Amino acid sequence: MVRRCFIWALLGCAWTGTALGQNDELVVRQQSARFESARNRGALKESRRLLAADATCYDLPGRDSRSLLYDLALAAQRRNKSGKARLEPVRVISREVRVQGTVAIVTELLGAAEDVPRGQKVMPRRRTIVWNKVAGKWKLYHLHTSGYTLWERAIQNFETADEQQAPTANGVVFVGSSSIVGWKTLADDFPQVKTLRRGFGGSDIIDSVAYAHRIVTPYQPRRIALYAGDNDIARGKTPERVFEDYKLFVATVHAALPDATIGFIAIKPSLARWEMWPQMAAANQQIQQYAKSHPQLDYLDIATPMLGDDHMPQSQLFAQDGLHLSPAGYAVWTKAMTAWVHAAP
Repeated sequence: MVRRCFIWALLGCAWTGTALGQNDELVVRQQSARFESARNRGALKESRRLLAADATCYDLPGRDSRSLLYDLALAAQRRNKSGKARLEPVRVISREVRVQGTVAIVTELLGAAEDVPRGQKVMPRRRTIVWNKVAGKWKLYHLHTSGYTLWERAIQNFETADEQQAPTANGVVFVGSSSIVGWKTLADDFPQVKTLRRGFGGSDIIDSVAYAHRIVTPYQPRRIALYAGDNDIARGKTPERVFEDYKLFVATVHAALPDATIGFIAIKPSLARWEMWPQMAAANQQIQQYAKSHPQLDYLDIATPMLGDDHMPQSQLFAQDGLHLSPAGYAVWTKAMTAWVHAAP
């Protein structure tokens, strides 16, 4: 009896510790959201309540560590003088929280707000926040902001091309990762439609969210085809995370183009990543079900025709690396998407 009570006590402690850890993660996530809201509104008193007394920061220009409260005070002054509701048209589009004991590390990706003025370029940036739990309360101890420049050159190249020849409105924009980059015959495959290829290889869905107001919505397309999620799963993101980022892309585009139709090109089954196919298929299924209930969303099933009678990816559809598509692979995609690309609006 004593032994049984002891075991139950251990299990109770383990459960309580897990519950507290989960609760801490939620609290830190909420605190981080409150901080960003207060920072961008120039609400200095609200921000101060979240800070440790000696909180420090590194900023984008790379200046030495200095008082975060001082920086926030200067920002609040700028916001008040401008008369605007916020400091800058940005929002947190990705937030990851890790809690280890009394220390929490929050990694965020900031991108353009949904209502960013047309033509205004916003460069995404990374931000790391260090929280420390003292006397039962989480306080912000350090903030480090840096540029997110991984895809900036590719995006700037697109913008330079746009300046030289402005794309036609009401076309179909294809955006996403390397499968879009490699679709060199896109314009020839759909000769009766104005298409625009805006792929940047190796990107995740969240990257298309970050740059949507620079390489998607400015063109005022009637349709947008998104291919991404392949790299997300390969980098360890869950199907649920892929689904949430997809919904964020949809919300971002529809905030600027409420009448546009968005088609999600199914994550493809490939030879190189076949062991990941169950996770990819799960993400596809969630997005397909979601699209069914929204009239301006479509699920473009290129996955099924890429599988042979043995339910395995057909080797002739891929390049030598077993990941990227061959001309035969793009021919399958073209056939699967022709009706959608030509449909109105």
